Amino acid sequence: MTTATEYRQYAEECLVAMRAAMIPEVRAVLFIAAQRWTTLADRLEEEEEALPAPSYDPRRRVAASTPARN
Repeated sequence: MTTATEYRQYAEECLVAMRAAMIPEVRAVLFIAAQRWTTLADRLEEEEEALPAPSYDPRRRVAASTPARN
């Protein structure tokens, strides 16, 4: 699965290429691509923040299932 950090790296690569491009139309397309990669990164981060925290902790489960000794 692609991470928000990877999407942001793609956006940065588009901006680097945009700065080097000589053709205005190419610059415009690369700028739009960078914006879209950034939007994807933002959305992914928002979705991750909205997810409930995992309630399953395998360490606790093992500890809880071990019989207590008196």
